[in-house]
Amino acid sequence: MKILTKLFLIFIFVFSNAGFANEHLTLDKAPIDLNDQASLQRGAKTFINYCLNCHSANYMRYNRLKDIGLSDNLIKENLLFTAEKVGEPMKIAMTKKDAKAWFGANPPDLSVEVRARGSDWIYSYLRGYYRDSSRPTGWNNTVFDKTAMPHILWKLQG
Repeated sequence: MKILTKLFLIFIFVFSNAGFANEHLTLDKAPIDLNDQASLQRGAKTFINYCLNCHSANYMRYNRLKDIGLSDNLIKENLLFTAEKVGEPMKIAMTKKDAKAWFGANPPDLSVEVRARGSDWIYSYLRGYYRDSSRPTGWNNTVFDKTAMPHILWKLQG
């Protein structure tokens, strides 16, 4: 019975985001327009060029990019760096050992994170960076305090 209770408490903690909750946090609304294929395609390019270097998306396959109007050829020529076939999952080349050495932990799989936390959380997280000289990367985050992730998109800000 004690094992079941412990498992239940772990399950509740992990899947309720209680360990990461910020009670005073108001999430920004992610401006997603599923009818704007050009924007979705730019987002896919940004995701693959910036996020997929460290974060996997194991539950997303490259061929799903056809849903936003990309052809197999466009995917192969411009977005397929860590796989050989368009039907393969979006994996990364970085090893778990390297991730642990560089970041102190393995970066989470983003196909899981977006399902667990939601697109508004991801959007707010990416917008929540601020300079913090006390952090190893020089950045911290209003959504996830003491984040190990550097502000990878800072050069894209206006």
